[in-house]
Amino acid sequence: MTDLWNTLPEATRTALLARGADSWRTVYDGVATHNKQWRPLRPPIMAASVYDDFTAISATVSRLILTACRQRATTAGELREALGMPVGAIDLLDEDLPLTEDLLGGVRADILLADGTPYMVEANIDSALGGAHDSDGIAARFLAAYVGDPVLDAVGLTAPPSAVDARYEAVRSALSLSGTDRLAMVFTTGGTYPGSQDGLAMIKLLEGFSERGRQLGLDMRVYPVEWLTLDDTGRLCVDDGPIDAVLRMFVPQGTKPSAGLDALGTAVQTGAIRIFTPTASWLLASKSIFAWLWDDLDTLDPADADVVRRHVPRTQVLSPALRAQAIADQHELVLKPSGSYGGVGVVVGPEVSADEWQHAVDQALAETGYILQKYVPVDRLTMQFVDMETGAVEESDVPFCLAPYLFGGTPAGAYLRFAVPGAGPVVNVAQGALTSGLLLLP
Repeated sequence: MTDLWNTLPEATRTALLARGADSWRTVYDGVATHNKQWRPLRPPIMAASVYDDFTAISATVSRLILTACRQRATTAGELREALGMPVGAIDLLDEDLPLTEDLLGGVRADILLADGTPYMVEANIDSALGGAHDSDGIAARFLAAYVGDPVLDAVGLTAPPSAVDARYEAVRSALSLSGTDRLAMVFTTGGTYPGSQDGLAMIKLLEGFSERGRQLGLDMRVYPVEWLTLDDTGRLCVDDGPIDAVLRMFVPQGTKPSAGLDALGTAVQTGAIRIFTPTASWLLASKSIFAWLWDDLDTLDPADADVVRRHVPRTQVLSPALRAQAIADQHELVLKPSGSYGGVGVVVGPEVSADEWQHAVDQALAETGYILQKYVPVDRLTMQFVDMETGAVEESDVPFCLAPYLFGGTPAGAYLRFAVPGAGPVVNVAQGALTSGLLLLP
């Protein structure tokens, strides 16, 4: 069982909701969200051993993803070609970059559950893994709200290790940062992250993230990629001068063209800047690679093959030869673009009409670059929500996604996303889903 809510004593549940009713405004103050109606009154609660199991699955599958890629390519350019991506599909891509374990610097698996079994439906592999700052903060603020309640003090709730701290440590290690190196987290004002279109507001919102980096001994700041410049010596600059290293926090696909992006590209090419991670990491996030895992089953170690069979939904690259099967098996399939993110373009077979499904399949065949993945009939999470306007509390069983982080191979934190009352089946922040951290019971 993932969320332990229904196993907790009634007194514990009552205390959790009472403290949540008093603190939800503070807990979610500054959290980026598109949802303006609902807030959860508590975080999901999981056994620590189950969290360890989920991170182990994530580590195994991400390792197998790199292995599958290296069986088909030796460089980023060769991998791009093997994935059927055109030149220029990934921004700032070094085509000659070798495929090494450095590309696995950041991993956030998207895990759904069916009858309690975890299924890793996507693998976000990149430095630009959102949610760490918010999920860390939500978990910590809920824990702080419980302090002093004798019922909750006796429960022994803890948070997983900090994803923010783990990413900083991975950046420090991967880029060999010294105490004098100037680091900037670089985001885009052209993305979908709530509020990111206002560069100055985003810098202010992420001041806590920057401050944590400084507490960990890093000379840290945040800055929009669009505002980057080069000085006369070719050094990359933010508002307070040249920087030595970049934590890239924008997805390098379809980035809004700008002089700042060009400046970053030049600095990367000349070696004037160190970057975590190279944009080749994003190639490994292609959903087509899940089909390669299934294609390679006979070549895998038996234990690894078992992980794929048990925890990766059967995945195929959509082709004209699969059209009839795709139409016939609509209620067992999900259609996904291989290279998109944020739930864009995902069509869940059981949730649409036959005509809508056939149109989606034919449109995908016309465009190419899609996968068919076995539908996972997701377990529901019983959550309690407060209507921000009326204060009314509603309990609802909602679909959810658990996304544990690995930074430099180290498990840390988890990004929880769940739908709200009355929402559809796709659990995505851009479509109104809410986010949370995770709390653990020993």
